[in-house]
Order: sequence, then structure tokens, then C-alpha cells
Amino acid sequence: MSVKAICNGTVITETGEISDGMVIVQNGRIDYAGRAMGLEPGVEVIDAEGLYISPGFIDMHIHGGAGSDFMDATKADVETVMRFHAAHGTTALCPSTATAPLNEVIACLDALDAYRKSGSYYGRALGAHVEGPFLNSTKSGCHLPQHLKLPSEAEWKPLLEHGPVATMTLAPELPGARPLIEALKRQGTMASVGHSEALFHEIAEAAEWGVRHATHLYCAMTDSMNNRWRGTRNPRAAGIVEAVYLMDGMSSELITDGIHLSKEMLQLAIRNKGYEQLAIITDAMRGAGMPDGEYTFGPKHGMLAIVKNREARIPDGTTLASSVFAMNEMVKTFRELTGRPLWQVVRMASLTPAEILGVQDELGSLAKGKAADIILFDEELEVRRTYVGGELVRTRSA
Repeated sequence: MSVKAICNGTVITETGEISDGMVIVQNGRIDYAGRAMGLEPGVEVIDAEGLYISPGFIDMHIHGGAGSDFMDATKADVETVMRFHAAHGTTALCPSTATAPLNEVIACLDALDAYRKSGSYYGRALGAHVEGPFLNSTKSGCHLPQHLKLPSEAEWKPLLEHGPVATMTLAPELPGARPLIEALKRQGTMASVGHSEALFHEIAEAAEWGVRHATHLYCAMTDSMNNRWRGTRNPRAAGIVEAVYLMDGMSSELITDGIHLSKEMLQLAIRNKGYEQLAIITDAMRGAGMPDGEYTFGPKHGMLAIVKNREARIPDGTTLASSVFAMNEMVKTFRELTGRPLWQVVRMASLTPAEILGVQDELGSLAKGKAADIILFDEELEVRRTYVGGELVRTRSA
């Protein structure tokens, strides 16, 4: 029986912080998290050296990092992305695809499956997040528009068969969306509205079919000041943003790099929706952790993105092309811009995404019985150590 005690740190729980705290791990699972107490003989003691002891971050929307993208569809590239983000505190994530030919998306799903079966462990690759190809062409962003499709069983059935797919982003206003959303619900895959021109009444209808989440709030979506209806702007029609705020069962996610969304937009979101229904994501692309330069979003033949001063944009400069920030940086920036307590912000990057994805019984907090996915970080949110299942992750290349 393997028992470890991480001592001499501040434990972050889903409701607050515990100074002079400790976490006991037994056989890869949390056995205790709370104030320091006496230990039985034989327990391996790990000194946290005054750092925060936190649940690992869960990123439910992430494409790449360190020069690689999940759409590169090789085990080595998957490991590169996982290792880079583990070094920044992400212990579980939903690898995100990009709009591309169907065979390339399937190859990505197969590479993720190979990673899961390989025993290489830089973090947990949860079910995939399939972003597209069922997006509205007017809101495609940095996704290649030539690969967009209308939902049809011939297109989406192979994706679900190659899963596991945890979540799929789609535009519910497209013809054929309803059968897809209903199929996702039957399979237990979360349907998320995104890259969409849907209006409020269309979101309400889609919610009846099974939609309960919105991808990257404010980004590539409608609101009352940015709406189109049958090709004509209608500033009085509410959109997806208003639906997220007004519908109790609708969760969403925020890219909190301070570039995608202003301080005021972040404050408005957290005030209206609360930390229990808003997940912090990175939406990181392959330029994360890399110097300024040219990179592609998604596959290597994907949309060109120019990274300058940690801002990624398509060549004409009109559209952001994901982010190049890691999760600890997103948490730090959101905390600074909103003034929220650290434990709430950490929850938005751990337990909240776990609850949205339905894996809260296993992941997302330091509650007894959950997997011992733990990170240690300092006051500046610099991650010092990452544990998955109670084992220290090697986050640097040999």
C-alpha cells in the first residue's frame, strides 16, 4: 500500500483555503485534505515548502502547445502537448479538433486513443472536443471555411464511432442540427453551441433538443449588438450571450488571457453566471510556449496564424486565432482582472469543468476518494510540481 502526505502548504478546496494544510494520498487517490495532523509510521512525506496545494486544472477546450497540435495526429505530438500543459498545471483535458477533412479528424481521434492506451502519462486525455465541421460559415473564425459541413449522419456518425467524444461544438441553426444534437444526447456527449449566428429563440429550442453549453463565451457568437437574421443585422434580437446569462441550465467557458475579453466583459460574466457555471479554458494552439512567429491553427495545412507579443491572429489581423497562454496564466489573469478569491478561480479551472463534463465524481477537487491529480504552485501561479494519480509527472524532456 502506497501512502504519501503532501504537507506544509495551503490546501485549496472547492469552498476556500486551508493554511497549514496537508493532503494524504493512498494508492493514487485522495484520502484526506485538510489541516495538518499526525501521520502513521511509514508514510512518505512530501514537503510542499509553503506552496499552494491545489487540484489539477482541467482544460475542456485546448488544441495544442509547444509547437504541436492534436490534429497532427501522432502519439509524439499528443505527448508534446500533454507534457507542456502538465508543466503549467493541467492534469486532464479534452483534446480539441479543428475543422478539416473527415479522415484527418478521425486520425486525430485515433491518435488520442493510442495515447490513452500507451501508458505514457503526462495527464489524462479525456473525451475529445470536436470543434466543427458543423459551424456557421459567417462565424468560422480561424477554422478553414472550405471544410465546413451541414450536419448529416454520414458526416457525424463516424466521429461518434471513433470517440470517445466528450463534447461537440456546432451551430444549432444549421439545417440538420437537430438529429445530431439528439444523437449526441443519446450517446452522453455534450452538445455545445458555438461559431454560430443562432438567436435566443433558436438556442431555447436547441436546449430542448439537448444543447446545454456554449463554447468560448462572447467569441464567434451572437449577442444583441452583433446579430444577423436572414442576412440582415438586427440589433434588438438577443443572441447566444443573452441565452447563457438568462438560461439557468446553460453553462459556458471563458478565454481569460486578457486579450480575447476585456476586464469588464469578464467581470460581467462572473457576476451574471457565477463561478459554478463558467469554466476557464485556454483554447491554446500550437504557438503556446513558442516564440513569436508563424504557426498554423489545427492541422499543419490549417489556417495560418501570426503570433506577436503573445497574440495570435490570422494574417489579415481581423480574427484572433486561439490563444498562446497556458492554464496557470489564465487563472492568474482572471484573478487579477476580476479580484475574485483564488479558490473560486481555481474552482473555475478544476471542479467547474469537471461538473460540466460529468466527471466530478472522479476529478476536479481534493475530496476524499477522487483521483490524486494535484499541483503545487506559488503566489505568482507558477507551477512547481504536478501529480497525476499521486505520481509526479515528468514535465520536462529528458
